[in-house]
Amino acid sequence: MNRLLVVDFETTGSHPRQGDSIIQIGAVAIDDGIVTDSFSTLVNPGQAIPPFITQLTGITEEMVADAPSLEEVFPRLLRLLDGRAFVAHNASFDLQFLQEALLSQGYYAFDGYVLDTVELSRLLMPTQNSYRLGELASDLDIEHENPHQADSDAMATAQLFLHLMNIVNEMPLVTIQRLQMLVSSFRSDIDALLRYVEMEKMAEIPLLDAEAEAEPVLNEPSEMWDIYRQLALRKRREKLTASLRTPAYDTTSIAPFDDMLGQVLGDAGSMSVHVAGYQRRDAQEAMMHAVFEAMQDGTHLLIEAGTGTGKSLGYLFPGIIWAKQNGQQLVVSTNTIQLQEQLFNKEIMSLQQTLPFEFSAATLKGRGNYLCLRKFEQALEEPIEGSSQEMRLVKGQMLAWLTQTETGDVEELSMPPTGQLFWQQVKSDTGSCLNRACPWFSRCYYFQAKDRAKDADVLIVNHALLISDLQAENRILPPYEVAIIDEAHHLEDAATQHMGKQFTTTQLLFLLDRASVEPGAALTRFAEEWESWVGAPQDFVAEHMAELQALYAPLRDKATHWTQLLYAWASDRAEETTEAGRETVRYRVESFTGKHERIRKTTRKLIESMSAFAQVFDRFVRGLPADDKPPFALRSLRTDLFGLLNDWQKVTELLHFFLLEQDPQYVYWMEVEARTARKQVHLSAALLKVSDSLTEPLFAQKQSMILTSATLTVKNSFSYVINRFGLDQLPEERVRTLSIPSPFDYEHQGLLLIPSDFPAPGKENDLTYVDAVVQGCVDVVLASKGRTLILFTSHSMLRLVYNAMKERLTDAPDSYTLLGHGIDSNNRSKLVGLFQTIEKSVLLGTSSFWEGVDIPGEALSSLVIVKLPFTPPNHPVYQGRSELLKTEGKNAFMSMALPQAVILFKQGVGRLIRHHLDRGVVILFDTRIVEARYGRSFLQSLPPYAVESGPWPELRERIEPFLGMSTLLDS
Repeated sequence: MNRLLVVDFETTGSHPRQGDSIIQIGAVAIDDGIVTDSFSTLVNPGQAIPPFITQLTGITEEMVADAPSLEEVFPRLLRLLDGRAFVAHNASFDLQFLQEALLSQGYYAFDGYVLDTVELSRLLMPTQNSYRLGELASDLDIEHENPHQADSDAMATAQLFLHLMNIVNEMPLVTIQRLQMLVSSFRSDIDALLRYVEMEKMAEIPLLDAEAEAEPVLNEPSEMWDIYRQLALRKRREKLTASLRTPAYDTTSIAPFDDMLGQVLGDAGSMSVHVAGYQRRDAQEAMMHAVFEAMQDGTHLLIEAGTGTGKSLGYLFPGIIWAKQNGQQLVVSTNTIQLQEQLFNKEIMSLQQTLPFEFSAATLKGRGNYLCLRKFEQALEEPIEGSSQEMRLVKGQMLAWLTQTETGDVEELSMPPTGQLFWQQVKSDTGSCLNRACPWFSRCYYFQAKDRAKDADVLIVNHALLISDLQAENRILPPYEVAIIDEAHHLEDAATQHMGKQFTTTQLLFLLDRASVEPGAALTRFAEEWESWVGAPQDFVAEHMAELQALYAPLRDKATHWTQLLYAWASDRAEETTEAGRETVRYRVESFTGKHERIRKTTRKLIESMSAFAQVFDRFVRGLPADDKPPFALRSLRTDLFGLLNDWQKVTELLHFFLLEQDPQYVYWMEVEARTARKQVHLSAALLKVSDSLTEPLFAQKQSMILTSATLTVKNSFSYVINRFGLDQLPEERVRTLSIPSPFDYEHQGLLLIPSDFPAPGKENDLTYVDAVVQGCVDVVLASKGRTLILFTSHSMLRLVYNAMKERLTDAPDSYTLLGHGIDSNNRSKLVGLFQTIEKSVLLGTSSFWEGVDIPGEALSSLVIVKLPFTPPNHPVYQGRSELLKTEGKNAFMSMALPQAVILFKQGVGRLIRHHLDRGVVILFDTRIVEARYGRSFLQSLPPYAVESGPWPELRERIEPFLGMSTLLDS
């Protein structure tokens, strides 16, 4: 395993046995961790190269016309491969071409070790969002100039492999040994590689005698690792364990707010010294004054702060000063984990350098975001035999992750669907926590996070946790009276999701798997540990296990039958309402009548069978003698089984809630996967009205809530969000509003073009409409030289336009790179990064790209909005809330649909001008903005862009001259 050959083939297709051939070979030899040789050549395949292969690789028929044949070049490759392991990215693809070529030329098939860097990367780099070679190379700063050309791919793969070997070589021996047990069934020979590394490590570690009579023990250095109970954890840095804890501080010595403002933000202040590029802004200071005064006066404040205001600093600076002066904790809530981390790692760090006093900060997420080490240890004891390869991979990923994480936060992980289900088994929760009786307590990720949160001056959470704390009657977060809610326009959606209920058929089947009575399952191991502890077979154990076995198989059959019935019912009626590729159907319990009554009957029978099983299960687990103290392994299993029983009870309650007895306060719907073969049903329910659930526990009880966003108003009025948050139920004097416009000169920096001759927005089968959109997008891309972001409201429309644009741009004089969300990558950050670095690129995105995307400078010069972002009228939550508004005598479109669309439209337009030197064009292909009466609401809510409307052939000629002026301005 110290001699390897990294290989990449470019081919005419994917099927060597059906005639596809190699057109390029790249190979890189690695000996003892060093690149020692390389070889690359084009190959004449003796057949035509399909156009899509030429487009992918850049290899044309002219380039291979004079190239040698495979028969001529193969001996060189085989000499390099002799005695070496075969390494490739997605090795099965390259290996099948190698084997076919060997056999066709009379050689024996290759029978050496095979290593797949995709499989190895997934195992050892579990926090990656993508395992494509290009994205891995980008993340690891590996040079990869010509993706999809064999020489470049092979060298990039070789560098990736060396990086992976560094990870393995740095791992503690105990992790290597545990991983070996999990990877034996993997497609490539990772077990052999780990065995080789294990032998190398053992050879390096001296054997020491602890005492004269003791057996020799391995003495492995542990500066980086906390090795405990056969698991290796990364040691926490002091910053995390101490959480920047503040020493005792005399708060009376903090200067008055106005003095502090001048001291820190003045021309010679600490902010300009410590923060590169800091500029004092009047708008930002106006926001600071308003926030501090609202906190002082005990009022709520809604602030719309335009792009460029410096919103984060605008609320953190006064909030921290107020908190320190008053000896209180400041809570800051964001909508996304990414902003939560950004505030902690960027803005907070800057303020810790610049404020003339010390303060501490911490982040906290919901308990289910943290790994329970006791449960994970227990899960590793489950027999490997019989578990799926994907489950083994997930456990291996988490073993590797433990040597990398300091937080135990699931947000760091990028796991397959099986991993997301497995997380439900090993996450921290109240129902199966041993607290101080747990041997892992001092290392518990959740309790460490809680400790940091309790002691911090500033606690950064997300909306989901803030809402959960309200539901738990303030038992999750430390007590607080003042909070800042950033991205406040998402508060209603966050409350809708987290005050609602969700359940999937896969969850049910996974729950049944956890309660299996097969060998190696938790119940079986509990029985075995019990009898092992007592030292003899127990009639009580045998009787209950027999009874559970008799009940389990019929229960599993009923669950499978129920799943099939539900899927058939939902898939027959569902239609697309989400961009995620799911189809949705709203339902009521009354829907299951007549011939569909059997769904309810089957649900009742399923609940009855689950209840019968749970009764025996509960009696069995509680039967363990309480007088004697069982060993930890037995107590740990019992705790897990009580947690499983708790989950079991919740699932039976959810089944009853979703299908037997409906709550009129909720709207109910099902979703099925439209683009996959997975026959899974997602059941959801949302409160029709969340404002009541926000008003009393949050706004009526708390002293001061600061709600801020770049988009809170519609036509310069806050009335929509005030109503949706329930703030209209409070006395007027308790609610203040402030709108701070952006400091940018939109009239000169931006241009909004609205074609008047475009067809009205139609469906995707409306060829006239789709063709106009495609051609319009191509026109913008050509005029802008790429540098274009195109925003869609439908993922299927994005795919249609992406494919059509790719075809039409093939003949363009310049080469353009299209980056489609969900096509080239699902990771927004990666796509934005590629867009900023690849010249003449075009980025196509759906809902997540309408906000939170920050691309300053000329990398983004044109923004296309295909359609006004109205919620689909058939979305269940929209339908349910529309009906409620009608009963209140209100117009649902004007009261809800229009304001929602305006706020999202403002967010989308806000992607373009991000800096005072930016210049750009917004193009809207939706004529309703000028033809419909409500269109003025959109235009009046925007910053003062220069707006032009007219025939598209005339408008598109405005783009290039307008953008060309930016070069003159910068010079």
